[in-house]
Amino acid sequence: MQITYGSISKTPLSPDEILSLLLKQRHISDLDKFIQPDDPTSFSLKKLGFSKELKILLSLLEAAKKNKKTIVIYTDYDTDGITGGAIMWETLHHLGFIVYPYVPHRHSEGYGFSIKGIDSVIEKYHPTLIISVDHGISARDQIAYATQRGVDVVVTDHHTKPELLPESAKALIHTPLVSGASLAYITALDIGRHFDPKNTELDELFHGDLLALAALGTIADLVPLVGYARSIAKSGLVAFSKAKQPGIRELLKVAGLTQSVLSTYHAGFALAPRINAVGRLSHAIEALRMLCTRDPLKATYLASQANMYNLTRQKMVEKAVEEALALVNRERLTPIIVVKNPSWNEGIIGLISSKLTEKFNRPSIVLTKNNANWKGSARSVKGFDITSFLRSLNLLKHIGGHPQAAGFSFIDSELDSFIATVQEKSKDVPSLEKTMYVDLKLPLHSLTEKTAVLLGQMEPFGMGNPTPLFASEVIIRDIKTLGKIGKHLKLFVTEKNDTKTTPFECVYFSPTDEVRDLIKKDKEAIIIFSLEINVWNGRTKLQGKIKTII
Repeated sequence: MQITYGSISKTPLSPDEILSLLLKQRHISDLDKFIQPDDPTSFSLKKLGFSKELKILLSLLEAAKKNKKTIVIYTDYDTDGITGGAIMWETLHHLGFIVYPYVPHRHSEGYGFSIKGIDSVIEKYHPTLIISVDHGISARDQIAYATQRGVDVVVTDHHTKPELLPESAKALIHTPLVSGASLAYITALDIGRHFDPKNTELDELFHGDLLALAALGTIADLVPLVGYARSIAKSGLVAFSKAKQPGIRELLKVAGLTQSVLSTYHAGFALAPRINAVGRLSHAIEALRMLCTRDPLKATYLASQANMYNLTRQKMVEKAVEEALALVNRERLTPIIVVKNPSWNEGIIGLISSKLTEKFNRPSIVLTKNNANWKGSARSVKGFDITSFLRSLNLLKHIGGHPQAAGFSFIDSELDSFIATVQEKSKDVPSLEKTMYVDLKLPLHSLTEKTAVLLGQMEPFGMGNPTPLFASEVIIRDIKTLGKIGKHLKLFVTEKNDTKTTPFECVYFSPTDEVRDLIKKDKEAIIIFSLEINVWNGRTKLQGKIKTII
């Protein structure tokens, strides 16, 4: 592993100096605006440069309301899509529109717009307008088909643009600056202002439940937490404390969370997986119903179902990853890993790919069978755009994604050609050594509780604004095991020549066997860690959370 340091200080630094240095390294010049970003309820599509598109959308909505026509919110089945779909549906429902949500079935319809999905929407709801959430920018043929069938389409999406845009759409509202849910939130704000600016109930939702959902979608989709996205994430996490929808409250409950201020970790690793699990193993419309229902009993049931699906999903992923690793280990490790198993559940192949990419530090593609088609999910490493790579093959008709993740499909007869082409083209992919960026290497005793408090001003942490990492040269004074089977460790460390200061306490969750061999009492080491304040029984203590040891 290659370690890159943002700065190295051999002398102690004060908390203010540490904060200033971190902000400078992250090119944050306006500290006040960073710490206290703009109020998300002030955002507008006009500020994002979509005045023309907004005007078209509002005109279509006015016509639908006047003529009592139906609108369908056609959303994606992941957390970003489900939260965004809930935001858009709630807004139009509160404004008195005839509106229905539609979520494609992952297994029978696949990602985004499909001919089957559009036919289903028309047969069930007979809409005059479809508004997409978190997809649509790549659906040129499908949107043309909807237009031919007499349905107008407005796209709201943040995914990577293809070369050919869906020109049949009445308006394309596309930006990579925010997630699908956040773009839905900003669009909904404009719709609310236009149709009923004095709707106090809707205004309360924009400051509470809907803002919380926008933050959840943003964090779950790994959108860089800068600019608009940072404002929504920061305010939205706080908004969970104001949430009144029974589904949101029950989701927090089954995740073991209270309505106190949540962190990005809670959103990304406790709430989002439960929403995603519904779409992976059942139908994601159930997750959307959970977020929107007014019935407390129904909310309790749907949240418990989401929790059950998540537990099942975890077991399925664990087994499938073992099988995928066995496939990789039997073959020569290629620049882009490709594994296939027709029995893997389509809903978990993205998770398998993530595990492979994380372990081997190279792009991976995981394939499974769905009737006559192969479905694929890919994940990548920083510096390699997997979506652009897959599009460059000129083999895939249905593909969408980001630089770091993609989903696609192809027919059975194209399997051998696809794998051969990927293997041939991947020869040009450079080998990427695993790297870790450490913000600051400094003496251990520079770090204090005040340092941790000041760092808290930089939250929320996530993509684009990662948790600050520090490195210090230490002596390991003592080691204790944690957990029922000693899976985790607690280390007590000091500066090299310091025998008088109380050792600094660090926790190390699930170190590998290779790293465990490096951890010996009285041994010198460089610890790489984040800083946190541990609160236990009303007492606070500064501690490190170790990322790795070298």
